[in-house]
Amino acid sequence: MYKKFICITLFIGLFCGCSRQNTKINEFFQTQKAIAISQDYKDILDLVIKYKIKLDKRNPKHYNKYFKSAIYTQIEQIEKNITLRDTNNKRLVNFKQYLDLAFNKKGIKYRNDYLILGLYYMIYDAYSLQRVHKFTALNYDNDKLTKLYKNLYILRWKVRTAKDINGNYLFLTWQNNWQIEYMKKKFTDLNKLKTLNSIVLNKETLLSHSNFSFEVLLSIMINRVESTLRDIGSEPSEITIETIKSLVFII
Repeated sequence: MYKKFICITLFIGLFCGCSRQNTKINEFFQTQKAIAISQDYKDILDLVIKYKIKLDKRNPKHYNKYFKSAIYTQIEQIEKNITLRDTNNKRLVNFKQYLDLAFNKKGIKYRNDYLILGLYYMIYDAYSLQRVHKFTALNYDNDKLTKLYKNLYILRWKVRTAKDINGNYLFLTWQNNWQIEYMKKKFTDLNKLKTLNSIVLNKETLLSHSNFSFEVLLSIMINRVESTLRDIGSEPSEITIETIKSLVFII
């Protein structure tokens, strides 16, 4: 009887010890994943800044120079204190409103700012950056991150294809300089392509590759969100062409 009691006690002790050990191991891995996720969103925010630099350089008339420094500072310090207004002078309250204005087909002043802030606030909300100190990967919201993942695909497509009511691209990104010149002059005689400045000065040829650097930056952002989803134990959902071409941001 005494031996049996000792065996039971040892068994219970061993079981509890293993249970506590497994808990500690799980907590360790969850904490390590949380560290990896924090690096993911920091990388993404760095990419947003790079994207703004390129976007403003390529579309210099479409951003407010007075807000430029404030937007950079806000992203670098992970804050959310800049609020823009819509065409009716109403304050915008969520990232979808910013992005919808950025892609409005009518004349929108400072379109770049709406795009960058919409992108930033979308990331800010998905990663819940108002509470940046998260101790385990379980503290992140799978639903929000999945929506971010899908929205980035939609955003990448819209930046590449969206045009205004006159048929002009809303954002110049992938287009070569000679293509931009051609779109402005809109002549019908294609032989005149050879007279475009970029061609005459040998800066480009008609066969020059398009500029994919904008898409690359957004693609890396998508990759980082995908990494985050896997770290929280979620498999990124398949993105169909129908989802991308729906052009409707998910909130």
